[in-house]
Amino acid sequence: MLRNRLFNVLVAIALVLVVALTVREAFATSITISQADTAIKCDSLPSHYSIHTEIVKTTGTRLTYTEDGPTGIDGGLMNLLSTYRTCSR
Repeated sequence: MLRNRLFNVLVAIALVLVVALTVREAFATSITISQADTAIKCDSLPSHYSIHTEIVKTTGTRLTYTEDGPTGIDGGLMNLLSTYRTCSR
C-alpha cells in the first residue's frame, strides 16, 4: 500500500514538473517572437535624417515629410517619433 502511494506521488511530481517546463518554454518562445516582430517594424522605418518640412502652396501650411511621403496631419509625426523611441531601446 505504501509503495502504491509513493509511486503515485512520484508520478504526480513528474507530471507537474513536465507541465511547468512546457509552460516556461512556451512563454520564452512567445517573448522571442514578439521581439522579432518589433525588429522587423523598426527596420521598415524611414531614416531620422529624412524628416523635413515643406510648404504646401495650395493651403499655405507646412507639413512634415519623410522619404516615404507626408507623415500625416493627425498625429503622424508624433506616432513616428514615439516609434523611434520604442525602437531605440
